[in-house]
Amino acid sequence: MPTPLLVVGSTVRDFCMLERNFLSHIKLVLLLLLMFSSALLGIRLPGPPGTGQSESLGSAGLPIAILQFIAALLTIAAAVWEYHTGLNDLLKIRAFFVVNRIHHIMIAAVTLIVMATCIVYVVKSN
Repeated sequence: MPTPLLVVGSTVRDFCMLERNFLSHIKLVLLLLLMFSSALLGIRLPGPPGTGQSESLGSAGLPIAILQFIAALLTIAAAVWEYHTGLNDLLKIRAFFVVNRIHHIMIAAVTLIVMATCIVYVVKSN
């Protein structure tokens, strides 16, 4: 059953912000899962025109795929954590624009995994 919430001030805008952030996290999860499947199957975008080849990651494909899957799981956990803490703060009518270290640590780990993946792709392409 839905919880009634008194609409005062910026309540609607703040709730929409929580939903928008949650959906942004889900879009990131979908992208990470696409990268996971790409690395696992060894499929990459075509190479430069005229070369007629597309490079795969070779033996680095499985570890990169595992890292991408872990990043996707971390992103889901961060999305759920941020949504529920923000929603609880919204229902208790208190400011929730406070720095939440757990969410930032999870997203920083995802960022490091994505950067490591980019470095592996650059090294493998040379």
